[in-house]
Amino acid sequence: MTKDYRYLKKHLPDDIFKPNRLFLLPLIGTALAGWACVGVIGLTELPWYLNLCLSLLIGYCWSVGGLFGHELLHGAIVRSKKWQNIIGFFCFLPYLISPTFWRYWHNKLHHSYTQKIIMDPDAFPTLKIYRQSKFIQWMFPFTPGSGKKRSFFYLFFWFSFNAQIAQHYFRYRNKIFNKLNHKRVNVEMVLALLIHASVLVWLGPSQWFWAVIIPFVVMNYIPFSYISTNHNLSPLTKRNDPLSNSLTVTNHPVLEALHINFGYHVEHHLFPTISGAHLKKVHYLLKNEFPSKYQFMPKWRAIRALYQTSRIYKNSMTLVNPYSGKTFGTLVEAEGVKTEAPRDYKSPKTEFNNSRDVEI
Repeated sequence: MTKDYRYLKKHLPDDIFKPNRLFLLPLIGTALAGWACVGVIGLTELPWYLNLCLSLLIGYCWSVGGLFGHELLHGAIVRSKKWQNIIGFFCFLPYLISPTFWRYWHNKLHHSYTQKIIMDPDAFPTLKIYRQSKFIQWMFPFTPGSGKKRSFFYLFFWFSFNAQIAQHYFRYRNKIFNKLNHKRVNVEMVLALLIHASVLVWLGPSQWFWAVIIPFVVMNYIPFSYISTNHNLSPLTKRNDPLSNSLTVTNHPVLEALHINFGYHVEHHLFPTISGAHLKKVHYLLKNEFPSKYQFMPKWRAIRALYQTSRIYKNSMTLVNPYSGKTFGTLVEAEGVKTEAPRDYKSPKTEFNNSRDVEI
């Protein structure tokens, strides 16, 4: 059962619930810029430092394209499912993720069953599941908090790796994917693989490092450094309450703008069809309405906390390192600071008091 926060809509401007079609412009712009950089690398022989700059730009374009694709498939940019599928295909093409699979995996399962064990494919497992699964035992050393050196690479590759394992293996073995349109996913995957193969052949192995490998690292880190902090510090929950099972991470305002406010994740789970351009308005409302419950912290602090705690649940509120047996608490409340609202926001109350962020 999901806790009902729909009453909050009356405190928000009506226009923020409309599709933000203006986001189509930067969406298309970043896609064209990314492919243009791939073309330059493939057609010219530039010095290594210029290739490195182009590689970083490609990775940024693909990562932001994925963030736009996330919004698009929630209906926050266009409502038409046809156009969502077409544009979403190209947004997730660099990640080799089928838009049909993403919509089912993320929208249907993750959003409906956030942090509910088994039902949420993004939730980390319990100690009991860890002991029964050789895959999870193999996976654990890569995860933050395992204490293993290889966990340093987690944010730079795991998003793509996990998506491919889920698409090509787990969706056929886990009953939660039974209602997925597998045939459509297969068609989209084959088409995406053919495009990737064609580009790789055209580039040639000598250019893969610049056009593929470095962009792969960047395009994984940017979205996944948000995704991993948005839920992986939170407790497991049976009742889907975003104020309990989700965390908002804040960043420098310039980075927030470049990443379309993706870190405002509690807000997104409450209103997934609201464009990232408007999520800060929801942020200030939540700070006002739920000063002792709403959880947020700076992104750097969340990443530090991620690496200071394990990713296996001993119980719903406790994390445990299965190697050492050391336990860690999930998110708890702590005093925060007072924050001013944006000028275009009219609060139902006169001022913001007792805003809190969280400590772990």
